[in-house]
Amino acid sequence: MNYAVLIFPLLSSFFLTACQTQPVSVYDAPTAPQSRIFKYQQAAASTLVVIRDKGMLGSGCYASIFINGQIVAKLNPYEKANFQLDEGDWIIGASLDGAGLCGLNAPRVERETRTKAGETKVLRVFTGSSGTMDILPTTL
Repeated sequence: MNYAVLIFPLLSSFFLTACQTQPVSVYDAPTAPQSRIFKYQQAAASTLVVIRDKGMLGSGCYASIFINGQIVAKLNPYEKANFQLDEGDWIIGASLDGAGLCGLNAPRVERETRTKAGETKVLRVFTGSSGTMDILPTTL
C-alpha cells in the first residue's frame, strides 16, 4: 500500500489548521495593558469588546485595532480590549503592525457594526490560513 497517499492529506490538513488562529472566550482573554489601549475608555451607552485569537500565525506582531479610522489599541494574541461607544454605526478595523514580516501584511480590513444602548457586542479578530486578518462577531 502506498502510504504517501494517506500521509499527504493528513499533513496538508495539519499544516492548514496549524496556520489558523483559534478563538478565545471573552471570559478567558486577559485585557491588554492600558498603555496599549488609547481611546473610548470613558463611560458611554454601549460596550464593544474586541478579542484577538490565539495562535502562531502573526503572533510576533501586534494587531492594531481601529474605530472609524483611528487607532484605538494594539493587541497581542489572546488579548482583549473594551471600548465604550455611543449608540450608532461604527467602522471597526484591524491590521498587523510591526517591523519585518509584520509590515508585509495586507491592508487594514474593516467591518461595519452597530451598537445599541445597554448592549455589549463582542468581535473576534483572527488570521486565516491565507494570512489575512478579519473581524467577525462572536458569542464565545
